[in-house]
Amino acid sequence: MAFARLLFGLVVACLVLPIAILVVIAVSRMLSAMGDLGGAAVLDRLALAGGILWIILLVCLLLAQAIHALGRGDDETGRPEN
Repeated sequence: MAFARLLFGLVVACLVLPIAILVVIAVSRMLSAMGDLGGAAVLDRLALAGGILWIILLVCLLLAQAIHALGRGDDETGRPEN
């Protein structure tokens, strides 16, 4: 059950994080257009960190799915168990 919650959390994070990154980039561009270059630079770095975190989460999700698939055994008919 805990593994299913982990998978669910990873899927949600992998779906929500790109949206959050796009919002941060949009606000950064807005600040840049308003002349606040310092704030725009901070938000650009934050968006970069979010992108790196997103890549790490995608790799973790891939590994978790692989572990989950390997943990499910096959029955005698060759079909995966539920």
